[in-house]
Amino acid sequence: MQFAEVSGGRLAYDENGSGPDILFVHGIPTDYRAWNAQVPVFSQKYHVITYSRRHAKPNSNTGSLRESTIDNNAVDLQELIQKTTSPPINLIGHSYGGFIAAHVAANHPELVRRLVLIEPGITTLLIRDSQSRAQMLSLLIRAPSTALAARTYIRRYYNPLLQAYRKGDSETALEYFLDGLMNRTGALKQLPEDVQAMLRENAKTIGEVEAKLPSFTKQDASRISAPTLLINGENGTRIFRAINKALSKSIPKNQLVAIPKASHFPHFENPESFNQIVSEYLGRDL
Repeated sequence: MQFAEVSGGRLAYDENGSGPDILFVHGIPTDYRAWNAQVPVFSQKYHVITYSRRHAKPNSNTGSLRESTIDNNAVDLQELIQKTTSPPINLIGHSYGGFIAAHVAANHPELVRRLVLIEPGITTLLIRDSQSRAQMLSLLIRAPSTALAARTYIRRYYNPLLQAYRKGDSETALEYFLDGLMNRTGALKQLPEDVQAMLRENAKTIGEVEAKLPSFTKQDASRISAPTLLINGENGTRIFRAINKALSKSIPKNQLVAIPKASHFPHFENPESFNQIVSEYLGRDL
């Protein structure tokens, strides 16, 4: 384990293999270990960097989780890329980490050779302010099934998880969080024990959901010049499918795929299919 000093503090990272650079960006509530099923495969041909974002284990940075924003994490990522790789690189991001990766690719295209976005949490593509009744009504008119899915998610999962989190009940908050993301009940206990342990150790980072999201529109997505692989879990939610559909209409060069037997975390729900699809994509000629 190594450490890099960036604007957001001291970031733990691991590196394996040699060759072209790949950097993986995890989401909430995971850390660098989220990619344990990818490192042995990709490090055979690539120089692989996996890191923990500012508040994920084993980091001990201070500061509010509300301030762990997409913008701030994007600055951390830019600095980490410069310190650990030789850009342009292959950049792979999941969920909140997918939003961060997309933000960097749109604003610093010189850093990214190829981009892989796994169920990226770019909800601002659908609605900029979830509390705005006018914007929710607009979404309801444009995409009624997606709007209903969003309202159901907020009522059934998001509001209860925040209530539990604010009471200090991290286990209940984690259960609600995963059930909502993975589109099924009892999702946490259905995952491998080592994954469950990692999620519990990072449960506090659920607080990042309260961080203010930047405006990221279809016009912003259109500035992503790197060839982009968009990934959904075949059994995932309608919301994440709608986000990737919007990205597929905006990013100039992209491919959209679904990983079978997986929902929001295809990289550890079905790593064999995930690794094969991503390996083939990265190996193609530009």
